[in-house]
Amino acid sequence: MKKPILYLLFLLSTNFLSAQGTLTFSPSVPSVTNGLVDFTFDLVGGGAGYDLLVEVSFDNGTNWDVIPAADIAGQLSNVAPGNISLQWDAMASFTGQVTNDAVLRVTARHVCGTDFTFDYNGTQVTYGTVLIDYGGSVGEKCWMDRNLGAEPRPFDPVGTQTNTTTDLYGDLFQWGRGDDGHQVVDWTSSTTGDVTPTTTTLSTSDNPGHDYFIINNTHPNDWRETQNNDLWQGEAGVNNPCPNGWHVATNQELDAERQSWDTNDATGAFDSDLRWPAAGARFDINGNLSSAKVGIHFDVWSSSAGTGNTALFLTMLSSSGANMVQTGRANGKSVRCIRTVE
Repeated sequence: MKKPILYLLFLLSTNFLSAQGTLTFSPSVPSVTNGLVDFTFDLVGGGAGYDLLVEVSFDNGTNWDVIPAADIAGQLSNVAPGNISLQWDAMASFTGQVTNDAVLRVTARHVCGTDFTFDYNGTQVTYGTVLIDYGGSVGEKCWMDRNLGAEPRPFDPVGTQTNTTTDLYGDLFQWGRGDDGHQVVDWTSSTTGDVTPTTTTLSTSDNPGHDYFIINNTHPNDWRETQNNDLWQGEAGVNNPCPNGWHVATNQELDAERQSWDTNDATGAFDSDLRWPAAGARFDINGNLSSAKVGIHFDVWSSSAGTGNTALFLTMLSSSGANMVQTGRANGKSVRCIRTVE
């Protein structure tokens, strides 16, 4: 039998960032007695609960083996942020393999269905999350339970009775722009709201440096002088307004959500688990709210660029129900954050 563990090197995993936001582990030096490894770390993140995965490597991090949960003493499921203490029975897990140069890794994944807290528009907010399995190529997804900018907890979308509840509406983003304030709408009724000022000066960069809504009545109706198709592309995408580990829903993800409704109309959208509200849209040509949509229909941006210098979004069309269509990027529309479940 190889020599039992005398000391474990800790490798702090960063791969959790792609799924559940910023989590930081600061482990103490473990103590080892008769093959039992006691270790502690600080779990810090926006989620209310995390599932922990503990792995070990015997070749300096090239290959990893999952440590069986039965060999770990301590809570591994739905763990609240804080100081965590675990004990690993190393000799039970890998008899004859463990050496004093083994490397230990801990990964945390936010438990979908629990709340998530993050900074939005300069304020800390808490949203609920919803797990939906679409099957096929889209698979399981974790959604935030409301649009960006909607009223945070303790408000609960499930308790609402109509899709014109303004606490559900949230803000209206120009496609590809970050959380810079341009999107903010102060809703005064189900059909009216106070919006940010406008400017006709197009941005020469990805970050305009102000909170004005940039209007453009000239093809291709973009807020940016030179178009950039790479904005909002995934969790690490430029100007991604969602918190770490989350992204603006793609065309495929939004369309899978649409196809999951009982009926392909405003009723089906609102009766779904995601309670889509009739937040409408804001025009690219003048910055006004659309009286034909606010309080009646909804427009939700996807992160997917369209053809002919456009971007794709999910909309409710009175004649044919909900569909994925495309339009100019200077329009203001709702945004919903999503992440892949691992």
